[in-house]
Amino acid sequence: MDQVIQQSPPNLSNEFIEEIFNKNNKNVLNTLTELWNITDKISKKDKNKWDDIRETCDAFDEEMSKMMKSKKNDIDNK
Repeated sequence: MDQVIQQSPPNLSNEFIEEIFNKNNKNVLNTLTELWNITDKISKKDKNKWDDIRETCDAFDEEMSKMMKSKKNDIDNK
């Protein structure tokens, strides 16, 4: 049960977590899956915000990879 509490989403009461844990026949994986799905309900506006953030991070990662590959090629060609 302690493992489930530690890995549960924040702001859930221990009583609620225990209720879900018992409902899932004390199966840790099924309990955590259910608990995280409960808090995964976000508004469309919030989802779009997080999608934009993810796209920005992905673009940054892609540009950084290009730059690093370019620098590596410069070093290899010297």
